[in-house]
Amino acid sequence: MNNKKLIPFFLFLFFLIIYYFSSFSKVSFGDGIGFLLDVEKESFTDQATPLSHFLYLNTAIFLTKYCNVDSIMTMRLMSIVPAALSITLIYNFIKEFISENWIAISCSIVLGLSFTFWRSASTIEVYTFNAIWIIFFLIFSVKSLKSPSLKNLLLTGIFLGVSMWVHIQNIMLIPAYIVLIYQLRNSRKNIFISASSFALIFSSMFLVNYLADIHIKYTFLTGTGTWIEDTFKQCFSELLKDLLKSFLFLVYNFNIFLIFIPWGIHEILKNYRNLFPFIAISFLFTFGFATFYAVSDNYVFFIPSYFIVILIISLGIKSLNMKYNLKRLQFVTFLIPLFYIGSHRIASSLEATKAFQQEKAYKGGLSYYMLPWLHNNLGCIEFTLDNKQTNDNVEELRKQSLEFVQIREKYQNREEIMKL
Repeated sequence: MNNKKLIPFFLFLFFLIIYYFSSFSKVSFGDGIGFLLDVEKESFTDQATPLSHFLYLNTAIFLTKYCNVDSIMTMRLMSIVPAALSITLIYNFIKEFISENWIAISCSIVLGLSFTFWRSASTIEVYTFNAIWIIFFLIFSVKSLKSPSLKNLLLTGIFLGVSMWVHIQNIMLIPAYIVLIYQLRNSRKNIFISASSFALIFSSMFLVNYLADIHIKYTFLTGTGTWIEDTFKQCFSELLKDLLKSFLFLVYNFNIFLIFIPWGIHEILKNYRNLFPFIAISFLFTFGFATFYAVSDNYVFFIPSYFIVILIISLGIKSLNMKYNLKRLQFVTFLIPLFYIGSHRIASSLEATKAFQQEKAYKGGLSYYMLPWLHNNLGCIEFTLDNKQTNDNVEELRKQSLEFVQIREKYQNREEIMKL
């Protein structure tokens, strides 16, 4: 077998190992305990709402209920396996544009070690599972622009439709899909089949909610938060802060590799002009949504746009590699964890961060916010059972943790549960 064909497999194995050993030691803070509680109950959801994540949650429940996998292990696997698989898919996505294996491998590693993606793989969250469907959509969209066959266009519509069942945020990719359809408007039959497949899969969400006696508007709205209203209420100065924050997220995720972006954009405009409208719209809508969406943890919503960022970086490296020998960059990628460690140490030594460190000490302080791995982390179940105090609003987390403990106490003692 050609060794080059084994590259995706070795990338998958490499990141599966990294993500497994850096995964949470104890159930971490955030939304994960809510997902875990639902899986522990083993009760399938019949609601396709923004907070239910229908396909993600029901897949996890199926594994726990019918494959006899512990709920915590299920949720661990639901993060690390899709994350590792996503890196192999990103490699394939980049290979649609460039032939140099070392660039595709290096940039796949950069994404895999980026803070946001690595953190999502280390905790209980939906975002790495969601990533698979988005990357498939991007791959087959690019393939369609190269060759608008029925297979490529059909899979494009299917993967976009399925992605909505994982996270409703993916409606931000619909404008890119419309651009794709417009560019390929001469392939009318194939476009009709693709669009019909997407519409059928997507509209089924409304039917599911109707059968569950839920108003169809809650396919898009949570009914529990004011995030959308708060987003549109932001003043100009707050929008500028959002832009600055999104730029800082970019720097922390891709650091020195951002310098290749101008050359990457030039490379797309020069050699992939027909792909540029789709790539640009895919980035602008997903990045814009994540930038201005008024939630405290909006950094996770940038992941779809980062797939475009890493593609542009790879094209920038390809462009400059024609003039300079940049192969040594492939070794720099493995130094990325040192960047997080160094940044954390510098921030920890600053007087300005000491108050924040104390305020967030209950979940690990700066380490929780600046290091992507969660091995040996502080857990929310232990926090709840020890009745530790904080000024943050954690009442919902306490409630969910206690409910989880009550279920686990049927077959585990309190001492064992404290270690979860």
